[in-house]
Amino acid sequence: MNPRYRRLLIPGLLVALLAIVVVSSLARRADGAQSGSVVVSHISDPRITESSGLVVSSADADLAYTINDSGNAPVVFTVRVSTGAVVGTTTVSGGTWFDTEAMATGPDGTLWVADTGDNDGNRSDAALYSLAQPTAGDRSVVARRYPITYPDGPENVEALIINPSTGRKLLVSKGVFAGGVFALPDALSTTTANRAKDLGVVVPALITDGAFANSGNHVVLRNYSTAYVYDTASWSSVDSEPMPDVEQGETLAMEASGQAFLVGSEGTDSPLIRVPFEEPTSTSATSGTPTRAAPTPTATSPTAPLPGGNGFAGATWFWAVGVMALLAGISVAINRKN
Repeated sequence: MNPRYRRLLIPGLLVALLAIVVVSSLARRADGAQSGSVVVSHISDPRITESSGLVVSSADADLAYTINDSGNAPVVFTVRVSTGAVVGTTTVSGGTWFDTEAMATGPDGTLWVADTGDNDGNRSDAALYSLAQPTAGDRSVVARRYPITYPDGPENVEALIINPSTGRKLLVSKGVFAGGVFALPDALSTTTANRAKDLGVVVPALITDGAFANSGNHVVLRNYSTAYVYDTASWSSVDSEPMPDVEQGETLAMEASGQAFLVGSEGTDSPLIRVPFEEPTSTSATSGTPTRAAPTPTATSPTAPLPGGNGFAGATWFWAVGVMALLAGISVAINRKN
């Protein structure tokens, strides 16, 4: 190829890629107009700027708990869902929080906090913490700490999901290209490392949170752009739908009714958005051996675009930036060669 045309090729590809990102995002926003998603409230408390975990109280459907991401004090915030107001704080001791990313409740009402984030892939101190579900008001508690290890070294995990019927605890890794699902032992130890078992399940990239459906037969996992529904008997994907536009979608919590889940975002004045959910009626045969799930299920039933984001899906931007960086590197290499 003529060097002159070769130098023009990469900028042209970059422009084309950017156009694809813009058009696909606008199409997504237009398609989402039929959804029943609604903004319930905003969390405006200035102490909450990096909401990275969310779970609805099993004792009060209008209360939810959230935590900040890494670099913040070990505090669980109790939030009134209908107003977004913080009505209580629980300061937690019993271990040092490094990168808290997820929350879940067990069948017995215990609140679990996952200090399992590991963007650098070098942590040896990942752990779960358990405490009683807070109510309104301020308090301090000592939580129990359960150290976690993985079969093949450190994992970056941002989703903790607990079966509401059996109490089985699953961790979902946040891989750049795909994630995995890990099961924890039924009985956890506070004194020795609890080794998670890789279930051999492949899920989409960049999973930031998830929750079981109330039946325990399905799981909803989310990344920055999409929610995916899995049948937990076979780990086959059964549905998916785009997520509402927010600044940085990190949270998902099933509501007590089981007919909707809440999603939220990092950032100030972050919205709590209710997304309708209809659990699939059919399930696979109850086999104990999972099958590998497709990492990119087809999207259906789009949700409405809502205020708070930049109009573009976070995952779309992630991949666009990555590809543009790759193309830019190729361009530099070609120009140097010439």
